[in-house]
Amino acid sequence: MATERARLPEEDTEVVRGGLRARLVPGVPLAALAPGGDPDRLLTRPECAIVKMQRKVTVGRITTGLGALYVKRYNVFAARVALGALGRPSPAFAAWTAARALARLGFGVPEVVAAVEVRRAGWLRKSFFVTRAVTGTVPADVRWQTILAESDGPRRRAAQRALARALGDLFRRLHADGVYHNDLKDANILVGGPVASPACVLLDLERVRLGARLTTRRRQKNLMQLARTLGRQASATDRLRFLAAYLGPESDRGTRRRWATDVLGRAARKDARRPAATPAPARARVSAAVICQDEERHLARCLESITWCDEIVVVDGGSRDGTAGIARRFTERVLTHAWPGHRPQKQYALDAARGDWVFNVDADERVTPDLATEIRRALARVPDDVDGFAIERLVCYLGRWWQRGALRPRPVLRLVRRSMARWGGRDPHERAEVPGRVRRLRSPLLHYTYDDMGDHVRSANTLTTIAAGRDEPPGRIGVARLVLEPAWRFLRAHVVRGGWRDGVPGLFVSATAAFYVWLRWAKVWERLTVAPPDPTKARR
Repeated sequence: MATERARLPEEDTEVVRGGLRARLVPGVPLAALAPGGDPDRLLTRPECAIVKMQRKVTVGRITTGLGALYVKRYNVFAARVALGALGRPSPAFAAWTAARALARLGFGVPEVVAAVEVRRAGWLRKSFFVTRAVTGTVPADVRWQTILAESDGPRRRAAQRALARALGDLFRRLHADGVYHNDLKDANILVGGPVASPACVLLDLERVRLGARLTTRRRQKNLMQLARTLGRQASATDRLRFLAAYLGPESDRGTRRRWATDVLGRAARKDARRPAATPAPARARVSAAVICQDEERHLARCLESITWCDEIVVVDGGSRDGTAGIARRFTERVLTHAWPGHRPQKQYALDAARGDWVFNVDADERVTPDLATEIRRALARVPDDVDGFAIERLVCYLGRWWQRGALRPRPVLRLVRRSMARWGGRDPHERAEVPGRVRRLRSPLLHYTYDDMGDHVRSANTLTTIAAGRDEPPGRIGVARLVLEPAWRFLRAHVVRGGWRDGVPGLFVSATAAFYVWLRWAKVWERLTVAPPDPTKARR
């Protein structure tokens, strides 16, 4: 039973429901935030755009009845993180507290909506920080690049002066108020407003420390973080303008130069720890290959996630909906090829691609920005004996990410050297094959495999019909196939692989995996033993 405590100092509402605890702004009930109050149900919706998916955090942007929201999920990725959260606020609650305090001090922060944490017996399981989207802003580095691209010299220099001074003033005010942000790089500062008077908004608020003792070392660390990102694109004059605003009008030129020397020296020492960069070879061309049929609900979001590829090849098997029209919004290479089965259709798409490497993506899958970046980096230098890269598919279904059980992430060969690859296996379990080594990438491929439980069962019925129509199996269909194999499939998914930890959804997925096996062999038995109906006899 939820309990709503009176009002917090900022007139916010706190809700406690079992192991779930949430802080909400006035007028936003927990049920309006997400079904069951669990923001994972927002992040796993097909319409949620995942903008970051890393080991520590996942960030998604979604439009709901509350408007455009950003949902940041803090993952408990190691035992030390869980231990560190014992008796302490979760990262989401820390971000909430920092946002409220910074707003009172007059700093720009996103408008908060909610902070949610889930604990079991005091152990933090996950936490979420939900804010409204900040319109009309871009990261500081993007704003700087836009300024540098300005062809009008006087306007460009004026904009450089304004942004350098705005950033310097932001850092000065933060430190003067005893605020320390542990990661003040350009990506964590949004910039909006007129070119002549930029306004800054702080992100990653869980890293903020209020009332901190700001030594010279800490102050220089913050300045170094900006110098290592935005500073690489700034001239010496820009850096001095930034320091002049930071140190204040009472500082002289010599003081500013000493600080510039110290900050740049710290940045150079930090950069020296990285491996020396070597000239990159010619970039390999990447073709994305997508086969589809009647996929208008998913295709646009899939293709949006692969626009970074050099070529997109869409092979349509004869859709009766708007699939082909959607595909033509993203690529001219939309090919129609009557559906011959999964394996031959994917081979057709592979043969049609022109890139050095072919990235196979299904219409119900999405490529995250982190995976796209990892692929580009991996292809920058590929040993000659490597012919492919395996990528884990992370299933988004029933309001959760499936890390266990029958739908656990498994690496699948998806990125292949075109000249060395072919499609093998048997429908509906086709697979890419290459003769050389296969490396594994860390970032997952998001798979929106089923709409709901009914769609899951319908899909099992369709796929078992395809599987049962293959070559006849050896031996007879008896107790081993119809009883023992489904029972083992259930035990393996639910007990051995931890499906039981996902409650009722885990039970349903494990049971459906067992049902798939049983239904497949039952259909094989039917095909082998039951005479098909005579099509010449009319049904009465």
